[in-house]
Amino acid sequence: MEVFLAATTEEVYHSRMPSDQQAPATKQDIQQFVEHIQRLIADMEQRLTKESEETRRHFDVVAENLHYDFKGALNDKIQNHENRIVHLEEHVGLAA
Repeated sequence: MEVFLAATTEEVYHSRMPSDQQAPATKQDIQQFVEHIQRLIADMEQRLTKESEETRRHFDVVAENLHYDFKGALNDKIQNHENRIVHLEEHVGLAA
């Protein structure tokens, strides 16, 4: 079994076809070409699946980082408000 994944479709076509450009394609020529295209499609599907998995992992990491960044920022803001409220209560004599 030959592997054509590195070759272009045109290279495969010319390597399989006789030098006579008018010669009709045989069923074997067509079958080999179809098999080559099927391998190219399978390879493309594998690469697409791999890329989508990597993209999903990256997205999950970014989303998790944003979650903790926002959570930390909101906790800091809440603590800042608590400090201001305590300061105001002490200033007006309403110590809690």
